Amino acid sequence: MVNRKLLTDVHIAQNCAIARALTRRYAVALMLVAALSTSAWFSLRLVIAEQQSTAAIVNVSGRQRMLSQRTALFANLLAMTPPPGRPAIRSQLQEAVDLMERSHRGLTRGDPAMGLPAGHSPKVHAMYFDAGGGVDAQVAAYIQAVRQLLQLSDEGLTADNPLLLQITRTAPTRLVAALDAMVKQYQAEGEANVRRVETTETALWLLTLALLALEAGLIFQPFVRHINRVVGKLQQATGELQLHRDHLEELVRQRTEELQSKSAELAESMEKFRLISSAAQDAIVIIGKDAEVVHWNRAAEQLFGYSEAEALGRNLHEMIVPAPMRDFARAGYQKFEQTGQGIMIGKTIQASSLRKGGDEFPIELSISAVKLQNSWHALSIIRDVTKRKGIEDTLRRNEEQLRFVLEGAELGFWDWNIRTGEVLRNSRWAEMLGYSHDEIRHTTQQWTDFVHPDDREQAWQSILDVIEGRSPAHKLEYRMLHKDGSIRWILDQAKVMQRDAAGKPIRMSGTHSDITERKRLEAELTRQARTDHLTGVSSRGYFMEQAEQELASALRYRNPLAMLMMDIDFFKQVNDIHGHKAGDAVLKKLADVCRETLRDADIIGRLGGEEFAVLLPQTDKGNAIDAAERLKEALGKARVLLDGAMPLSFTVSIGVAALSAGDDSVDALLNRADQALYRAKHSGRNRVCVAAAE
Repeated sequence: MVNRKLLTDVHIAQNCAIARALTRRYAVALMLVAALSTSAWFSLRLVIAEQQSTAAIVNVSGRQRMLSQRTALFANLLAMTPPPGRPAIRSQLQEAVDLMERSHRGLTRGDPAMGLPAGHSPKVHAMYFDAGGGVDAQVAAYIQAVRQLLQLSDEGLTADNPLLLQITRTAPTRLVAALDAMVKQYQAEGEANVRRVETTETALWLLTLALLALEAGLIFQPFVRHINRVVGKLQQATGELQLHRDHLEELVRQRTEELQSKSAELAESMEKFRLISSAAQDAIVIIGKDAEVVHWNRAAEQLFGYSEAEALGRNLHEMIVPAPMRDFARAGYQKFEQTGQGIMIGKTIQASSLRKGGDEFPIELSISAVKLQNSWHALSIIRDVTKRKGIEDTLRRNEEQLRFVLEGAELGFWDWNIRTGEVLRNSRWAEMLGYSHDEIRHTTQQWTDFVHPDDREQAWQSILDVIEGRSPAHKLEYRMLHKDGSIRWILDQAKVMQRDAAGKPIRMSGTHSDITERKRLEAELTRQARTDHLTGVSSRGYFMEQAEQELASALRYRNPLAMLMMDIDFFKQVNDIHGHKAGDAVLKKLADVCRETLRDADIIGRLGGEEFAVLLPQTDKGNAIDAAERLKEALGKARVLLDGAMPLSFTVSIGVAALSAGDDSVDALLNRADQALYRAKHSGRNRVCVAAAE
C-alpha cells in the first residue's frame, strides 16, 4: 500500500510536473505564437506603410523631373511668345514652379499631406545635401532662377536673357540627371525594403513552422488548432503582402512610363535649343574636356568657315585663337576645367580670332561656365565686330582731326550731356579763362559761375531757345570772368547734336572763341567815330545822334530842351598870327572849360572848325540863358599858354534856342540857335543872343 501510494504520489507528482511542464510549454508556445502573430501583424503594417511611402516618394520625385522640364519649356515659351500671350504662360509657369517647390520641400523635409516622410537614408541625405552641389542646392537655384525670370518685365524677356539661358542649360542636363538619380535611388531603396521584408517574412514563416513542429511533438491537439489558426493568419498576411507587392510593381511600371514620356519631352526641349541656336545671329560654341568643340551652330560656320562636322571634336584654341595667344588660352582653360572659374568667365571682351583661311579679324566674346555630365564646359557667344571697329576707327580719326582743328583755331570746345548734366571741355576752353584743364569742373554750374552776372540770364535764354526748339542754333557774345579778375569777351556758338526717339535733345556741342581783342578794337573804333580827335567832345555825327534821342524823349514826355550854338571870335586871326598849333590849343581849352562849367548831362559837340554846339536836356530858356552866360564868362577868363609867348585869351559868341512847338527835328532847333549865333556875332561878338520863339 505504501509502495502503491508512493507510486501514486509519484505519478501524481509526475503528472503534475508534466502538467505543469505542458502548461509552461503551452504558455510559452502561446506567448511565442502571440509574439510571432504580433510580429507578422507589425511587419505587415510596416510593409504596407513603407510601400505606400515608397510609392509616394517615387511618384513625387518622378513628378519633380517632369516639372523641371515643364518649367524650362514654359520659360522658353514665355520669352518667345509675343507680349499679349505672355500672361497665360506666366500663370502656367507660376503654377508649375510652385508645385515643384512644394514637392521638393516635401521630399527633403517631409509632408504628411503628400505621404512623404521627414527622414531619409544616409545616401539619399548625402545626395540632397552634399556640400559639393547636392540636389537640394541645384533645385533651389533652379527655382530661384525661374522666380526671378517671372519677375522680369516683358522688355527684359529676351532669348539671350542670362536667367533664361541658365534655365535652358540647367533643366535638360544637370538638373534632370540629378532628379533621375534621385528617382533611381528611391526605387532601389524601395526594392531593397521589399527584399528585406520578404526575408523577414520568410524567417518568421520558418520560425513559425519550427514552433508548430514543436507544438505537434510536445503539446498535442490544442496546439494543432492554434497552429492552424497561426498558419491561416500567416497565409492571409502573405496574400496581403503579395497584393501590395503587385500594387507597388504597378506603380513602378507607371512611373517608368512617365519617365520615358519625360525623356521624350527632354529630347523635344533639346531639339528646340538646337533650333534656337541654329537661328541665332551670333556664333554659339560650347567646348568641353581639353577644349574640344561639342556644339557649333550655323552662325559659327558662317563666321569662321568651318562646317559643324569639321569643328566638332577639334581643339578650339588650335582652330580660331591666334598663335601668340594660344598658350595663354590653354593655361586659362586648364584652370577652368578644374574650378569652373577664370578671368574671362562672365565677361564680354574684345579679342582677335582666325578664320579657316588664316585671316585675323576682331570679335566680341562672351563666355559662360556650364556644368554638363559633372564636368565644366565653356559656352561662348561670338560676334564679328569688324564693321563696328571700322566705324570706331573712323570716329577716332575724325575726333583726332577735330581736335587738331580746334587746337589750330584756338577754339574752346564743350560737349554737354543734357541728361546727366556733365559737360566735357578741352584744355583751350579752360585756358581762355586762365585755368588749367585739371582746375575746372565739368558741370553746367561752373559755366554759369564763369559767365558775367549781367549776361547770365541772356546766355541761358539763348541756349534754352535752342533746346526748346524756338531757335535752330545758339550764337551769342557775352562776358566771362577770368581767373585774374579781368573780363573776357566770348563768342559762344552751339547746336543740338543728338535727340532721342521723341525728339527731345540729349546732347549739345559748341565752341568758345576769345573775342576780347576784337571787342576792344570795336570799342576804340566806336569811340573814335563818336569823339572829336582833337577836343575829345562828341563828333558831329554822334552829337546829332544823341540830340535826336533827347529830342524824341523831350517831345514824348513834354520835357524842356535847349540848344547852344557857339563860335570862337576872330579864330582865323589866332591861326594866322599864332599858328595852327595855337589854334588847336584854343579849341582844346574851349572843350575843357565847357566840360568844367556844364553839367554831366549836357552834351557837347564840335560841328566843324571853331563851331561848337551844346544840348541842354531838361532845361528851359531861362536856365539855358544862364548856362550860356556862365560859359561865356568862364571862357573869357580862360588863358592858353603858348611856348615863349604871352598867354592867349579869347572870347566866344553864343546863340540860344529853347524847344518850341514848331521844333519837330534837331535841324530845326539847330537852325534857330544858329540864327541867334549869327545875331550875336554881327552885334559885336562876345555876347549871348536868344532865338525868337516860333
